Amino acid sequence: MRKGQLNFIVCFLATVVLPTSFGLIEEIQTPRDILECLIYKSQNSTIGEVSGRTIQDFCIRKYTLDTQSGKENFAKNISTEGVQYLKSLFRQLESEVHDQKRGKRQAGTWRVRREIRTLSDAERNNVFQCLRRLKGDYSIDPRMSTYDLIASLHSGQAARMMHNGPAFLPRHMVYLLVMETACRVPMPYWDMTTDSEMMDPTTSIVWSDLFFGPGNGPVLTGPFGRFRTPTGTPIIRNIGSGGASLARKAGIRALLSRRRTFEISEPQPAQSIFSIEVHHNGVHNYIDGYMSGLNTASWDPVFWFIHSFFQLLWVAFRNGQRANGINPERDYPRGVRVPAGHEFYQRMNFMPFMRRITNLEGLSNRYDRIVQYAPMPRCPACGGSPFLVCLRGVCVSRSSRRAPVFFRGKRSAGTSGDQLADENVNPNTTNLIQSNEAALSTLNKPYQNTFMIDGKIDEDAWAYIPIRVLYERPKGFNFHTTSPGATKRDMYDPENFKNEAKRIGLHNEVQYKQQCTPSGSGAAKVFVQSNGLNYAGKYKDYAIVDERQPVTSAITYVGFKKPSTSDSEVILTAYDTCGRICRPACPVYGHHRESYRACSGSFRISSKSPLMFSLNYGSAVSSTWNVREMEPGCKSSQSLPITFVCDHQNSWPWESKL
Repeated sequence: MRKGQLNFIVCFLATVVLPTSFGLIEEIQTPRDILECLIYKSQNSTIGEVSGRTIQDFCIRKYTLDTQSGKENFAKNISTEGVQYLKSLFRQLESEVHDQKRGKRQAGTWRVRREIRTLSDAERNNVFQCLRRLKGDYSIDPRMSTYDLIASLHSGQAARMMHNGPAFLPRHMVYLLVMETACRVPMPYWDMTTDSEMMDPTTSIVWSDLFFGPGNGPVLTGPFGRFRTPTGTPIIRNIGSGGASLARKAGIRALLSRRRTFEISEPQPAQSIFSIEVHHNGVHNYIDGYMSGLNTASWDPVFWFIHSFFQLLWVAFRNGQRANGINPERDYPRGVRVPAGHEFYQRMNFMPFMRRITNLEGLSNRYDRIVQYAPMPRCPACGGSPFLVCLRGVCVSRSSRRAPVFFRGKRSAGTSGDQLADENVNPNTTNLIQSNEAALSTLNKPYQNTFMIDGKIDEDAWAYIPIRVLYERPKGFNFHTTSPGATKRDMYDPENFKNEAKRIGLHNEVQYKQQCTPSGSGAAKVFVQSNGLNYAGKYKDYAIVDERQPVTSAITYVGFKKPSTSDSEVILTAYDTCGRICRPACPVYGHHRESYRACSGSFRISSKSPLMFSLNYGSAVSSTWNVREMEPGCKSSQSLPITFVCDHQNSWPWESKL
């Protein structure tokens, strides 16, 4: 070492080391309801063909919606005046339905819904202006805007009864009509299949100030740039970071090939491409931020354009039923498989009041009569929109960047609902997996958490723990990095040293049906997420790994509700940007070498001293790392309480857990 040169090392510290347990971070069993859902949704599916992340998200979302909805019930604060206003909207809607049924309105309906990019500038601005007007109107309830009065109906117990069962369809139909009634403007639909045809859907023109505004971070520009949520924050989005795909044409064709409502509604075994809620959940996860929470999704006005699209699909499905001699008014699922609250006789309960209409009555043709849908854009004109382009017989969204539109590949032409249903169906679940390019696009985007716990924003209510990620290189990659005189085989590929790879435990078993293309450098993200089991809250961050190397290690920090008067219970999950999931592992203390065992991923965290977590983010970093001039006795590493191993095994992590 030259004189005067400083020699630095990185010391890896841990606050507490206990002999046989986690102590204050204690492993617990994952709730049985979650495990049963994971097994049910993954049956007859393999890791190589299904995004494990979509399964995890579905089951954890269902559990938290069932158990924590009361902590995010924003309708409970509605005043008497607000309730009366909402009731008046339902009365107006019912009056319009009955007038149409009696033939009092022969001139047709004013509710003509069109794809949002086919509207003129004036028509599009009328929609945005209506939503802004409702957002700025506090004349009915001085504590809550008129927009938030309506949005709050999609929270708490009402939200639970609107999802995970056949009532999803009629209840969202009525809910969309209520917002439309308040606006007196038809609610356009967002045909996201024109975006999913792009090589990178995150660059779509819809994520510009002309349409929805920015897709990443706080939304401060565009038509909704001044929106503030009931918690006082801007709208938050993180498009492309959910490990899920937007709905694609092949998936829509599969859905519309079915003939009975029970075939397209939950519960469905596996992540069925025929389930309308699976496709619906995909776009919520794709946008992330407030959109990923069902109790907060309607805070983002894009919610209405999404549900206008899924209502279009339901209309097309019902038309297919009629064409095949099935009466859609009577085709409501019955039997023991129907979840509680979704039975045909249950009344649509929009808290804080109950409507007279039942789930079965929501299938009445009288609601179809007051709505008309313009066909989905199709070639060659693509609805006459300057924001859509016809490529190889398919309408594709233009990019928000001044760049050519790149097309994912050849697809069959035809875009209207009826036409889609007529084409041959290949029920390929890989249509639920995010595209390579969309996954790669997240590399240069940060992630913005909402910091919401139990319906309130409080950054100080979060505590943090370091999480290590061990990432195994996926099978089939080739970075073309060879030694002189070697073959074309990548020198980092474990296939070059199988015995050594086997000795250190590399599995590399899975050949993914849809392989995610690595970045040129090998850099990739692994997201780690916490979901409260006894509180309502989610936190997510990511570690950067190197997919070139046979195995790489990285550390990130994840938040959870700070324990105070009671312990916090949390489930931790991890996945890469292609939706491939990782396995939780916990250290085995007392060994002379660091070793880990498979564990549940669910934990109870206590507030008793000494703490095994940090009270703020900075403390979590300083308790893990110490970069300083070399000193005697500076130890290189200690065990972290939780590690995720992304090792591409051919079995689901939750197998044999029950």
